[in-house]
Amino acid sequence: MPECACGCGEETKKAKFLAGHEQKLRKQLEEKSGASLLASLVKVTEMYAQDRMSLEGLARLVKLIYSQE
Repeated sequence: MPECACGCGEETKKAKFLAGHEQKLRKQLEEKSGASLLASLVKVTEMYAQDRMSLEGLARLVKLIYSQE
């Protein structure tokens, strides 16, 4: 069985996360990076997912976003 994607190590049946565990991951990301940094990462990954950016462009922007911390 797959493990929960939040990193808790618990097994899931089919879903990526156990109920409520996606919020644990979001909280960890916000604590580590701040809400504005997280919002920027979401925006660039959405652009990549919509084929509006290459993988190289995504990598460049992620590095740029983290260098502004």
